[in-house]
Amino acid sequence: MYKLLNILFLFILTQSYSQKTINNLVKIDNSAINFDGVVSEEEIKNASIIDLKYETSPGYNIQVKRSTIAYISYTENYLYVGIKAQRDQVISNIINRDDWAIYNGDIISVELDTYGDARNQIILVANPSGSLLDAIRLDGRGYSGSEFNLKKSANFDFNAIGSINDYGFDLEFMIPFSEIPFPNKNDQKWNINIKSRNFEERVAVTSSSSKANRDATCQLCLMDNEIILKDILIEKKIELLPYVSATLSGERNNYSDNLEFKNNNFNYGLGINFDINKNLSIEATINPDFSQVESDVTKIDINSPTAINYPEQRPFFNKGVDALDFEINVFNSRSINDPSFASKILNQGRKSRIYFLTAIDNETPYLAPSEFESFQALGRKSFNNIFRYQNFIDEKTQFGLISLNRIYDGGGYGNTFGADALFNFADVWKFSIEGFINYNKEPVANWIDSDKRFGDYSFNLDGETFNGYSFFSEIRRETETWRSFIQYKVLSDDFRSDIGFITKNDIKQYDIWHSFYQYPNKKYLQNYRISFRHEQTYNHSDILRRSSSQLYLSFLTFGDTNVFYNYEYNWKKSHLNTEFQDFINHLLRVRGKPLSFLDFNFSYKFGKDIAYKEVIPQLGYETNINFDIEFALSNNLRVKPIISYQDIKKTNSGGYFFKGYIGRLDIRYQFNNNFDIRIISEYNDFSEQFFFQPLISWKPNPDTIFYLGGNQNYTEEFQNYNSPNFRMNQTQLFLKFQYLIK
Repeated sequence: MYKLLNILFLFILTQSYSQKTINNLVKIDNSAINFDGVVSEEEIKNASIIDLKYETSPGYNIQVKRSTIAYISYTENYLYVGIKAQRDQVISNIINRDDWAIYNGDIISVELDTYGDARNQIILVANPSGSLLDAIRLDGRGYSGSEFNLKKSANFDFNAIGSINDYGFDLEFMIPFSEIPFPNKNDQKWNINIKSRNFEERVAVTSSSSKANRDATCQLCLMDNEIILKDILIEKKIELLPYVSATLSGERNNYSDNLEFKNNNFNYGLGINFDINKNLSIEATINPDFSQVESDVTKIDINSPTAINYPEQRPFFNKGVDALDFEINVFNSRSINDPSFASKILNQGRKSRIYFLTAIDNETPYLAPSEFESFQALGRKSFNNIFRYQNFIDEKTQFGLISLNRIYDGGGYGNTFGADALFNFADVWKFSIEGFINYNKEPVANWIDSDKRFGDYSFNLDGETFNGYSFFSEIRRETETWRSFIQYKVLSDDFRSDIGFITKNDIKQYDIWHSFYQYPNKKYLQNYRISFRHEQTYNHSDILRRSSSQLYLSFLTFGDTNVFYNYEYNWKKSHLNTEFQDFINHLLRVRGKPLSFLDFNFSYKFGKDIAYKEVIPQLGYETNINFDIEFALSNNLRVKPIISYQDIKKTNSGGYFFKGYIGRLDIRYQFNNNFDIRIISEYNDFSEQFFFQPLISWKPNPDTIFYLGGNQNYTEEFQNYNSPNFRMNQTQLFLKFQYLIK
């Protein structure tokens, strides 16, 4: 009986924990590696071999058709990964760093979980041309396998170089230990997965060294290869990042005037980053230039009742940003707009993580949400603090605390405190929860001019004191065939986060989703899904404000073409004092890569929707079209036109509440992986303005950059004359040089 119990215990143990393949890496000398893009026999003679033997998409853990083998070893400073890939055709354009167009060709992805607790996954991507991309994948919110959990703004300074040959390609990675976080000791044990993506007969094929599992909510827990490194050198980084920038700006108000150049600015600043130890780093910046060089793709906001957010592209805020991932947007780094000083402490321990950021912002964005709309303004100087603590109990359980504090120069403050937790259990279940409270005192200022009110308070900034709360919870189940979740979210009518991006409050929202997935893996039908979703939203007076049901259909076919259709029936939808019932809208979205040199995205939304900006909101017939197509005319030259069109037509006449479009053309020539020239032009039909930006950039690593370019705005309308032609009314020339000293 005792022996039987022991056997039963061992069986349960082996079934409860995934079996990892242990790879004891051989340490080699730096001189043994000739980093030239060719994986030689001498370089890999003692390397550990990891075979990418599983096709995970469109097949499911089937035998791969083309061999891809990774050879892994290390020096005291670097992790070396050599790749030999067998391919019939290789697609590998030269692409500027961190451009997701790299996925439109052959790539290799090295994925690392250096703490072994699934807090995140470091993703390092390269193609045979040596173009690079990096990201961080989280296992927190949303569907575990989606891009929703990718933080695309990571910056790890690694190198890769490749070569195309008769059998396919070789690719070499050199990953400095100084660039990636891991526990503070000389002997390491990391989880690793190697993936490849290539195109076979116009079908995108993903291969992996780890088995996929569609019956799992913790996708980061599936890495079934472990590498062991002994006696590595832990270097304490000391980095200086000085910069200089200069701008020359001019404008004209009258058609007959010459451009008047009156804003000539010369700036300089310094960033400092140093490691106390491998887990603890301190970063500070004095007079930083956080200006964004390349313009965002303009979003149509003519019918948006709330503020629109843009992604963060400033490097200082992107390191450690994976610690600040919430369903309720209590943190938004772009709410820190123009800091004169900022500092950051990041401590990544074996079982915990601490993130602490301070900043003095000279021009502070102010965002006041309400039930239906938000009010946005640019205020005065402020002092900002963000403190974040996370504890990783194991790879499936974590919890955290956060404190966000802003004090306005001249009076007023906004303080938000909260806690969150994530639990993965029984393999296919995941439960997440967040809760926040806020304490606010308005500054006395004229930033917002409105006679509207929220609860017992006015939106005018008159020094009122108030506090609120928010709460979010989700239970989610994910299997190969069925995926479901139930969500509950509540924001009180006086909840806001001054360092966040809360655009609406006074909400009690219930959400249920259920999906059916199938994977035929045929030429013209690789997979498909059918989903149903229902949402009910009330305010805190328990008045139903929104009720909608949605049906989703999607499938993946040849040419990596994904077709998605959404049918939405609005039982009730309210805005301000107006209610609308029983109307329908549709959304069709298609994206694909039908040819090796071409990929596209197309979306078409039509049906009825609300014209929010009318004095009395009204229902009309909406048309919303977005289309972009990218041509890789050569390995170096890419052209990408984008068009966005939107209108709402009146139901009782032939007129429109609004109608217009934004057209954009992006032309890029990549001389090599570090040096490119691009020309961006954009016409905004809503404002009747034309924008033109030529830009030369050199970026040998994530922090060393040189930019030379300009912004030119053209218009037909001047104070004293409407021109028959576009004429420049504003111009700016700029130069920036920033150099990383290690």
